[in-house]
Amino acid sequence: MNDTPPSLRDRRRAETTAAVAAAALDLAVERGWDQVTVDEVAERAGISRRTFFNYFATKDEALFHDAMAWRPGALEAFTASPAPLLDALEDLFVAQADREAPDRDRAVQVMRLVDGAPELLPGLLARIAASEEALAAAVTARGDVDEFTARTVAAVAGALARVSGTSWLAGSQPDPLSSTRAAWAALRTLVTTTDRRTP
Repeated sequence: MNDTPPSLRDRRRAETTAAVAAAALDLAVERGWDQVTVDEVAERAGISRRTFFNYFATKDEALFHDAMAWRPGALEAFTASPAPLLDALEDLFVAQADREAPDRDRAVQVMRLVDGAPELLPGLLARIAASEEALAAAVTARGDVDEFTARTVAAVAGALARVSGTSWLAGSQPDPLSSTRAAWAALRTLVTTTDRRTP
């Protein structure tokens, strides 16, 4: 894993990316997504229209830029982990939930925007699919299971992440970390329960 600190250029790019994403969300909350233009997002972020397109292809990408993104090095650490597959998966998702203190209010705002603007849903679903595909590739790379099983495992883990995320956003869990741990505890209860069905 590469532990080299990010360069000044990389830090500035990350700051600008975050500023553009924040501008897109703020304007959408103020006006409604269909009333927001790329020019307005660029102006709010303090950059030119041309610079905007150096970062994002569309305003939708700006809104979802960090959605379902794996933290740097997370999948590499998971692949290299000597822990059993289920343990390594839980460690991965717990670390992902604990990487930063997310802003619940802003997350709720994004989900409300998606509810009110169905044209945003394909973009969000595409991010979810890309995240699960990356996880499936990492599971396959570990060599524990075949590719089909890896994709199944990634889908199940992704479903747990969505349950924990929606539970947190709904207020039934205090924070993403607690919600993630609760979801994985529920899965472990299921897989360790003795099957009492009679033949």
